[in-house]
Amino acid sequence: MKKAILSSILLLSSTSIFADTTMCFKENHKSMSTIENTPLDGGVCAGQNTINDMKAKGWIVEDIKISQTPNGMSFIYILKTPTQQVSNTVSSTENQADMEARILKKLENKKEEEKKAQEIKEIKDAAIAGENTYVNKCQSCHGTNGEKKAYNTSRPLKDMTMEEMTLSIRDYKLGERNTQNAIIMTPYANFLDVNEIKGIYSYLNKINNN
Repeated sequence: MKKAILSSILLLSSTSIFADTTMCFKENHKSMSTIENTPLDGGVCAGQNTINDMKAKGWIVEDIKISQTPNGMSFIYILKTPTQQVSNTVSSTENQADMEARILKKLENKKEEEKKAQEIKEIKDAAIAGENTYVNKCQSCHGTNGEKKAYNTSRPLKDMTMEEMTLSIRDYKLGERNTQNAIIMTPYANFLDVNEIKGIYSYLNKINNN
């Protein structure tokens, strides 16, 4: 009986020593029902193998972590399989923690990249809309590049920050501007909302910094 127990312990120890571990992940996936047939990134999966592919190759899912994201769900799979070669690395627990930290870091970096890409896209879209507004409503008084002092009473728009531009438009709307061109400017200010002001600012910033 003791020999049988000892044999079982040695067998379990050997399995742990000879086990390969890999971590695969998928970010912003939409459906739980399709994840096992979706190619996963990272590790042995390498953007080509699905969980079902890995199972067919003898890999076993040891752990799975699922987290909600603004665009879906993120999945992290820890997979193991026996191998014929002895691993010279640190314990599998440390390897797993190491890999998990690297994957999580990649996920965070990817989120940051997506956020920056979205911000850049929003600025470009705002500039396109702002060009139409500026050319048709503002250019005749403020100049092609926002370089003119309209009626010699206002600062050139190209020299104003987004906040200064927003506050100026607000003052016109509230009737707090007593300059000579307030009567002319107020009707234009009244049709401008925050997005249109952002568009005008983005457009002027674009053409003056190219």
